[in-house]
Amino acid sequence: MLEEIIIPEGKPARPLDPTLAALAAARASQPQVFERPLDEARRLFIEARLPLRTGDGILTEDRTIPGPAGPIPVRLYRRPGAERPLPILVYFHGGGFVLGNLDSHDIVCRRFAARADWLVLSVDYRLAPEYPYPAPVDDAYAGLLFAANSGETIGGDPARIALAGDSAGGMLVLATALRARDEDGPAIAGMVPFYPMADLIDIGVGNSYRAFGSGIAGLSTRDIDWFVDCYVPDRSRRGEALASPVRAESFAGLPPALVVLAEHDVLYDEGRSVALRMSEAGVPVLLVHVSGVNHGFVSLDIGLPEEAAVFNLAAPWLARRLGL
Repeated sequence: MLEEIIIPEGKPARPLDPTLAALAAARASQPQVFERPLDEARRLFIEARLPLRTGDGILTEDRTIPGPAGPIPVRLYRRPGAERPLPILVYFHGGGFVLGNLDSHDIVCRRFAARADWLVLSVDYRLAPEYPYPAPVDDAYAGLLFAANSGETIGGDPARIALAGDSAGGMLVLATALRARDEDGPAIAGMVPFYPMADLIDIGVGNSYRAFGSGIAGLSTRDIDWFVDCYVPDRSRRGEALASPVRAESFAGLPPALVVLAEHDVLYDEGRSVALRMSEAGVPVLLVHVSGVNHGFVSLDIGLPEEAAVFNLAAPWLARRLGL
């Protein structure tokens, strides 16, 4: 049940793109995220992705949805003129569960919205360390429940829902799918986790950590340690399936998945392990290896051809599963 694709085709291994390498080097020369005050780290993370892209014709709306601890901010994206009700793509941003918001990943949601007549629902879940695990998981699941129970109020079709997210958001995709399966929750037509965090136990272990853990390509082992300490300070809970999806007892019954991995990424091995475990459980999996790029490449606005290629692959894949 596993199909693998390499982007660019026929080039499974390449040096890190020069622009990405320059960005990684500049980052390494500055105080690291775990060395900065939290509010400063959050501000810089968002500022690195601003200004917001406008003038692309995508219609947006900021609002809130009900959450387990109060209203959750969300942002809706759609192309103008699309006939409603629209399938709903629920999106969870990255940032290690500590950084990021609706603005930091606005460009990702716009890229999805521009490629099909669907409604993208971006969920601004609560962040650690103020709101540690399982608060982000609970908010992510609330986003799915809102799409399924109240999707018609935003012009969506509650019967056609998919999930996508990057990094920490990719883990939330997996956790939400596991929870929906185990709690007899809403049906999910498909899911796209980009380079997901998936294992909070074996940090620093494996080939991809040995190759990139120093931060040579950007994200480092020390970054992951800091994120995880903030997100799940109770070490006894880090092996739970909703915290470390790769450790779920079973992957049977999950929706079809398109898993995107970045070659130069400490999280490459655990993302691949999740894809293989899903496939072994009978889940249809398309595993996309993107060479020459690093963690976070899909949320950058630097004209990478690999970014366009990934969205040109993922969007039609999701659209087919949503009946478009």
